[in-house]
Amino acid sequence: MTEKRESWITIAKAVALVLVIFIHSNPARDSFSSFLTGMVMPAFFVLYGVAHNSGKSRGNLKKYFVGRARALMIPYFVLTLAMLVMYAAFYPFVDFGFTPTDFAFYSIYGNGPLGRVTHLWFLRTMFFAIILFAFVDRFLHNKSIAFRLILLASAPAIGVFLKYGTGVELVPWGMDSVFIALSFMMMGSEIRRYRHLSPWSVNSYVDVIGLTIAFVAYSYFTSVNGFVNIGESLYGISIYNYMFTGILGTYIVCLLSFYAGKYSNRLTRYATSINKVGQEIYEVHPLIIEFNVQFLGGLAIWGALAFYPGAPLLIINFLSAIIISYLIATQVIGRFGVLQLVFMGFRKTKEAYPKPTFPVPEPNGNGNNHAESVEEPVPIEVRNRNRDD
Repeated sequence: MTEKRESWITIAKAVALVLVIFIHSNPARDSFSSFLTGMVMPAFFVLYGVAHNSGKSRGNLKKYFVGRARALMIPYFVLTLAMLVMYAAFYPFVDFGFTPTDFAFYSIYGNGPLGRVTHLWFLRTMFFAIILFAFVDRFLHNKSIAFRLILLASAPAIGVFLKYGTGVELVPWGMDSVFIALSFMMMGSEIRRYRHLSPWSVNSYVDVIGLTIAFVAYSYFTSVNGFVNIGESLYGISIYNYMFTGILGTYIVCLLSFYAGKYSNRLTRYATSINKVGQEIYEVHPLIIEFNVQFLGGLAIWGALAFYPGAPLLIINFLSAIIISYLIATQVIGRFGVLQLVFMGFRKTKEAYPKPTFPVPEPNGNGNNHAESVEEPVPIEVRNRNRDD
């Protein structure tokens, strides 16, 4: 039986995606961006561990790896090549801060350029982290929790060592971020062992206290740690500070998502709509933002607000990136099989709807690699309303 995905996970993933777009929309790495970077990417990795059905993939790792490679690495390589062509075409007219030759070198290197690492790092990191996570689960799932906790705690240190031990600014193929992502995935997996897909809620009284404490602690530690982007090998003051804020922030988002879904069926439907094309939105939205920055960023009007000069451009970036990328995903990519192959690694069939939420479509169990349908639970109130109608 297909395991239904809880609505709180759906909302939490949609919120994380929207926050990622917001961070990318802000050209300044200010305190608010630092506040958000403490948890947006960890939320994806933790929720992957929570929602991942390990027992299903454990029996056939080869098939599972092929499915992951198609869904993540085909878009990674094809879109990287497409970006190289774009840079080469526009470079005589628009200065991106590096030459097409530089971009070609860093594409082979698997990371970079420094300060301009593309958003595609997440697809690459997700794939390699999933591979490691699957092997860890395969061999340690029935062992003592001590073995898993030791690896969970040491993986971030291994990632950081890859940077400082080798003396490079950017680790080849971003393998440092892979070990950090692995640790977050293992956190999510351990949570699933004890809570399955149950919401992270106890009762309203305990939840209010927990949210208050978590928010205060999260605010303090993110202010101390500063801006983080593991895709650029930026860990803040301490990688373990980041691990702490990552799980705290995920807890806050998941608990708020539970209550949001509990009291708003409409929000659940919106989140489901976003998640159906979440990978495509993630892959497309930086193009919209880059266009705004290159062609609108020099206008004097963006300095009209003295207390936050970048606010007008941020708002335009944010809204246009969400709206336009959603329309491109649903009205363009969703209509052409070749574009589905480019952005998702496979062509969707009518039977594949609704497809699983970003970032990794699960292969189904009937011998092909189409997306598995994952039903979103229909709230009781909606079922009753439909019955009355």
